Amino acid sequence: MNNELDAQADLFGIDGCRAGWFVAKQCGRTGDISTRVIARFHDLIDWQHDQAVIAVDMPVGLSADGIRACDTRARKLLGLPRASSVFSPPTRAALAASTYEEACDINHAATGKRISLQAFHIRNKIAEVDHLLRTQAAARGRVFEVHPELSFMHLRMQEGGPAHGLRESKAQASGFTLRHAMLVRCFGSAIDTALSARKAAQASRDDVLDAFAVLWSARRIASGEALRIPETIEADDAGLPMAICF
Repeated sequence: MNNELDAQADLFGIDGCRAGWFVAKQCGRTGDISTRVIARFHDLIDWQHDQAVIAVDMPVGLSADGIRACDTRARKLLGLPRASSVFSPPTRAALAASTYEEACDINHAATGKRISLQAFHIRNKIAEVDHLLRTQAAARGRVFEVHPELSFMHLRMQEGGPAHGLRESKAQASGFTLRHAMLVRCFGSAIDTALSARKAAQASRDDVLDAFAVLWSARRIASGEALRIPETIEADDAGLPMAICF
């Protein structure tokens, strides 16, 4: 998908968590996998010098009218019930709101729609990524939006599974077990090492699974194998792409 990426670039799969960001990293030189929690997305790497492929479970590119073709397509691919895991991000102006009602009012004035509580609760993280990409030109070719449920769907399809999202929720034991088993087949003991080292006050078990699912897509992005929706990328008012890779 991107032929200009460094073949030995470090790969990152990142998911928002209670303490900031849960990071799963694969070293580009050794292939070793490590995990950590960082407070600020900006602190992940030296954006001017480090080579990296950074896949993150966070909206990249914010539509002025609240509609992104990538979200619409993702919902269709996942089907019910996983389509509900794809929410429409707020407009850029709504990110600065201090209350949920204020955010809804700002968003409604621009789009005719309120925002979900989920979107409001992660508005600061959306704003972190958005600010970085708008102010650091070097970051734009390194950060890719990934939705973990699309990663899990395609991973299972590669194993012979159906072409729709997982029916089982991560909140259910069966859903956690299914996702965990797929990741073990991809990453071996690294996933269990990360789960054992996890501090509950910092990140949930789901954050760990999602970060590794996103890391799986980072591998595909680096190798040029990743799929992207929509095929024709749309850009927001700041020139940021509104596309999801997996």
